[in-house]
Amino acid sequence: MGISFVRLPSPEWPAIAGFIFDCNRRPGGGVHCLHAAHGVTVASHAAELAALLPDEAAFWEIRKDAQRVGVVGCEFDSDLRRAWVRGPLVIDHHLLEVILHAVGSTLESSLPEVEQFDAFPAADDATLNAWYAAAGYAPLQQHTVMRAGIGSFRDDTTTVRRATSVELPAVSSLHQHLFPSAYIGDADLDRAIARADCALLVASGNDAEPVGYLYVHDDPSEQEAYVDYLGVTESHRGRGLGRALLNAAAHWGAQHGRRYLALTVREDRSTALSLYRSAGFVEVSSGRHWRKVVGQEARRRWLKGPLGA
Repeated sequence: MGISFVRLPSPEWPAIAGFIFDCNRRPGGGVHCLHAAHGVTVASHAAELAALLPDEAAFWEIRKDAQRVGVVGCEFDSDLRRAWVRGPLVIDHHLLEVILHAVGSTLESSLPEVEQFDAFPAADDATLNAWYAAAGYAPLQQHTVMRAGIGSFRDDTTTVRRATSVELPAVSSLHQHLFPSAYIGDADLDRAIARADCALLVASGNDAEPVGYLYVHDDPSEQEAYVDYLGVTESHRGRGLGRALLNAAAHWGAQHGRRYLALTVREDRSTALSLYRSAGFVEVSSGRHWRKVVGQEARRRWLKGPLGA
């Protein structure tokens, strides 16, 4: 059928923003792939793609007889050996079965440094979820994206402050304990201490040691401050520290001119879900988390063949 995958150089990524924007949106509302939902306009999506670095992302144009019929991409972290898949997104769903059959080998052979692939198709997108299952991905928890207007939060940061380098080991230990498979590591926490586009906020106990933390980053394409992680040690829960950290994150987002505070919560974290709902967050979308760990035998099989362009 003449299907081919062409890996695009990074200067060409913004040019596919319109295609991704249109193909990812569903007629009845929502999106097919949560990872591909960046930007509220084509221009903001193009700006997000332009800001990605060549060593942290890859995109392929899927062609049929030299015409673009789809796009698939991913962000990846070589140190963590993980990748987060965007799509695949196609313009003609009659070609979807053929295209999906080739996507897995393209990603895995082209990114030999990656050992774990994660994906978040919309929870009710039967086609993408069925493909991930057939491609050897294991279904994990359902994740819900939630958002709240920053104006609904109190401007109260008395119990929360930005972390210092001295507090980093304690925050890192708590982070690893609460989220052992986190996509943000020590290097990210360290960078957030001084950078303007992200922040590491901490709440302390009576002995001034950090007992809660929140990592937030600026997402201008969505007009929001996005909370990647929020955690409070078990012994200090129920004291309002989680809400105080959210208030501080909203204050930080307001300083950056953002309208919303957003985050993602896993379906089994009922306490966190109750906190977010009480703080005014509402559901935006839900995605099923799929994961594939690429074994050495599978990697050797892919690497025997040609790379995905």
